[in-house]
Amino acid sequence: MSGKRIGVELTKWVEGGQLEHAKHREERENSYLELIGSENEPRPEHIGRVWLHVKPLRNNGKKLLVSQKNAPHFRTQLFEFLAHENEKPEPSLNPQFSIPTGYWNTVRSWSTLQGAPVKDFTAYPILKKYLNDVWIFPRECQENLPVGFRWILFETPGGAYTAEFMVQAAIENIWKKINKYKNDDIPATRSLGEFDLLCHYCDEALLYNTPTNTIGFGFPQIAAKVKQSLASAPGVFDRIFLFSPYEEIQAVQVYYANS
Repeated sequence: MSGKRIGVELTKWVEGGQLEHAKHREERENSYLELIGSENEPRPEHIGRVWLHVKPLRNNGKKLLVSQKNAPHFRTQLFEFLAHENEKPEPSLNPQFSIPTGYWNTVRSWSTLQGAPVKDFTAYPILKKYLNDVWIFPRECQENLPVGFRWILFETPGGAYTAEFMVQAAIENIWKKINKYKNDDIPATRSLGEFDLLCHYCDEALLYNTPTNTIGFGFPQIAAKVKQSLASAPGVFDRIFLFSPYEEIQAVQVYYANS
C-alpha cells in the first residue's frame, strides 16, 4: 500500500548439531526396523513390546548397520531368541532359600510392569555383534497393540534438556545471515525500500530438536534474549523477526535498525 518494495530473507530456527545426530539415529533405527519387519510376525504369547538397544557407532564414526551378509541371520536369530525367552517359566522363588547362580537366565526375568533388559546372547553371535541388550515387556502390559503394528521398536529418545540450546540456535543462525550480507548493499542492488530477515521455527526443529519451552520460560523470553544479542548488530537488515507457527503470538520483532 505504501509502494515500498520489501525484500525478505529466510533462515531456519534449528539447532544443526542436534538435527544431524537425530537424523543419523533415525536412519540407523529405520534400517533395523525394516529388516526385522515385526509387524509381519505374530508376537509370542507372553511378550508385549520389545525395545532394541543397539551398540554405539564405531570409533571411526561409521554407522554399525547390519551387513547384507548378516541381515537374514540377524532377523532369524532375533525371533529365535524371543521365542526362547517366551518359553521360559515365570520366576517362582521361595524366600527361605537363596537364589541359585544363573537363575535369572532360566526364567522370564522381564515379567514385571516395567519389563527388563536381556543381554545374554551366548547362543546368538550375530545379535551379540550388533546389540547391547533387548528390553522385553510382558504381554499383559501390552494387550491392546493392534495387529499389523510393529512390536519390536526403539525407545523414544528423551531426558533432561534446557531451552538454551534453541536460544543459541536462533542467535547463531541470525548472525550467520548478518555476516553473510554485511559487505553487500542488498537494498541498493535489488532496489528495495526495506530488507528484512525472518528466522522461522521449522518442521525439522519440531521433529529433531529439543523443545523451545521449559517451565516459566517460553517464546517471549527467548525473543527477549535474541533481541538483547542483536543490540549491537550492524544495520544489514532493517527488521529481524522470530517466528513460530505453534505460538499464540507467532511473530516477534527482535531487531529494528532505526531504534
